[in-house]
Amino acid sequence: MVAEAGILEAQALLLVESIRRFTGVHSRSRITVVSPRRDRRPSRSTLRALERLEAEYRPIHVDSCCAEYGTSYRVHSLARIEPDSGPDIIVQLDSDTVFLGEPDLTLGDHEAAARPVDMKGMCTAGPGDSFNAYWRAICQLADVDYDQFPTVTSTVDRQHVKASHNGGLIIARRSHGLFTRTEELLRSMVESGHKPWGDQSPILDTGTGLLSGAATAHWGTSQAAFSLACAAARVSVRALPASHNFPLHLVELMARPLPLPLVHVHYHRMFTAGAGVSNPLIDGSIAIAADAADWLRARLPLHPTTP
Repeated sequence: MVAEAGILEAQALLLVESIRRFTGVHSRSRITVVSPRRDRRPSRSTLRALERLEAEYRPIHVDSCCAEYGTSYRVHSLARIEPDSGPDIIVQLDSDTVFLGEPDLTLGDHEAAARPVDMKGMCTAGPGDSFNAYWRAICQLADVDYDQFPTVTSTVDRQHVKASHNGGLIIARRSHGLFTRTEELLRSMVESGHKPWGDQSPILDTGTGLLSGAATAHWGTSQAAFSLACAAARVSVRALPASHNFPLHLVELMARPLPLPLVHVHYHRMFTAGAGVSNPLIDGSIAIAADAADWLRARLPLHPTTP
């Protein structure tokens, strides 16, 4: 996970704490927290808290291929971490997520595991889709057969699309080098000028606030790059249970019943002070264990720090 001054710092600390408290057999797993930019290092109090939680803190400096696209720093950071010695399984986590139970991180006969994207967004449903030309172009860039590219059904709007996996929780075998390959593809996609949204960058409400313009011109590209890396390596991706990487911000759009009990929640801005939305995990709209609810109430809302 990434921790930087601002809201990411508070989010990452909450995530680390949740791993140590709620993930059962995984609670003692090795945790690496990366700070990819020199001018956005976490505060000393956060570093002390990470040390108490026995999380490894890695201050590095990344030159992003697309600095405006914040997610690119996670991609570059993972590519730096993956070649190091360490556990065979790497779990990529968005900082704006939290664990409420023991996750199912098994891979079985697969080399990776993830949830599909929440919404169709920049994915393609095939011929006639406005994003189809983009996907054909990036498949060619990655030397991947478009017609053989796997498909998924998006979690919330239930669209059948060329595979793209939500980056909030991705599990992969270190030995396959998928995160390194993802970085290589992201660089190629950016350098070649391929932008899924063209000149119509969306306005998005994200875990770090409202983003638009250059910040969202490549939105979704990192997830597409991971899917391309898997396809190029002929790696199969296991679909994680729906209780994992649950899109809390889109709960009103989801079909019922919900996949309870929730294990891993992707909350985006909903835990941030001043977000202006009610939190269904706190107000009782979604039932969670009493100890988890008490734990969250004692820590929310989250407040951003300053660089």
